[in-house]
Amino acid sequence: MMECVIALTPALQRSDWGTPEGIPQLLGFTPDGEPYAEAWWGAHPLVPSGTEEGPLDAVIARDPVKALGAEVADTFGRLPYLLKVLSIARPLSIQVHPIASVARDGFAAEEVQGIAYDDRARTFKDASHKPELLVAMTPMEVLVGFRPESDLRRDLVGLGSACAHVLLEALDGGGLAAYVTAALDGADLDAVTVLASLPESMGGSLGAARLAAQTYPQDPGVLVALAMNALSLAPGDATFTPAGVVHCYLGGMGLEIMANSDNVVRAGLTSKPINKGLLLKLARLEHTAPAHPEIVTKGAVRHLQTEADEFSLDLVEDGTAVVSRGPRIVLALGSECEAVTKSERRVVPKGHGVFVGASSGPVTVSSEGLTAIASVPPRRR
Repeated sequence: MMECVIALTPALQRSDWGTPEGIPQLLGFTPDGEPYAEAWWGAHPLVPSGTEEGPLDAVIARDPVKALGAEVADTFGRLPYLLKVLSIARPLSIQVHPIASVARDGFAAEEVQGIAYDDRARTFKDASHKPELLVAMTPMEVLVGFRPESDLRRDLVGLGSACAHVLLEALDGGGLAAYVTAALDGADLDAVTVLASLPESMGGSLGAARLAAQTYPQDPGVLVALAMNALSLAPGDATFTPAGVVHCYLGGMGLEIMANSDNVVRAGLTSKPINKGLLLKLARLEHTAPAHPEIVTKGAVRHLQTEADEFSLDLVEDGTAVVSRGPRIVLALGSECEAVTKSERRVVPKGHGVFVGASSGPVTVSSEGLTAIASVPPRRR
């Protein structure tokens, strides 16, 4: 089948929330002045990475046991994770990802209906859930999950908008579920105007809602943002978002690893299609504290593990990491790195990635700058 180590060409995604320079600078090509939002390394059937042998998903399908290993091939039947770099200039949507059973049923239903994958009416691009892990590459501002009702109530009272009592009544009568429903129904768009006029020095959830209101005037998603936990991530900080947790990234550059899925349901702060009703059905409409990965540090290597069965992540900087099994993607982010297997030694330039098949055995990665190594954790017994 394939060589032991295969160079990958990332799939680039443009969107109005991207930046003109972040991804071009990382990958080493000349910006064209238009925004690039994402670079994908993986084998999603709709947006696979390229290789000299063809799309990565097709290359893996020729000999999945050799590429993935017997356990991963039997469990998932494909590369189960997707690696991305995001470059964010402005809020990229209030969104949620479906749990596995909803994704399977939704995908099957839309397949029967014959909805094209590029149709704006299409919601489920595949049959997978999408837990995801974000690692900040630059300072990042993100919203993840809903904050305590008492904190939200305090800020609503402080806004003093003419219609704030509508949202307060919803919150007091039915909790966060009633509040989010009322907010998305446009119960208090006057409050959006008030939020947009808050001082630049305002931080936390109020500051995040101010930014959202200035970017998307009169969008009811701003009031959902107000109800969410605001996190400021320094480079290297990480947060984990399970399926069902509402989130929104506001700005910065980050590395994401997730289950191999493109299922996203949006409800605001976006120019893309929204489905408020489905988001309300899928979301955890309750106080949810931000989750973080379990991190084990050994020398120059940080190993990040979550509850997800599909992926784990190793970060190495100014040192060497050994990842012994399964299908791996090595992505050089801060400098070139060297990837060595039992039969091959490969220098990976900064901004480039390689796929290392399971049949290659252990891979030893040496790097002065930051390098990420995606893999599949051992199966939980």
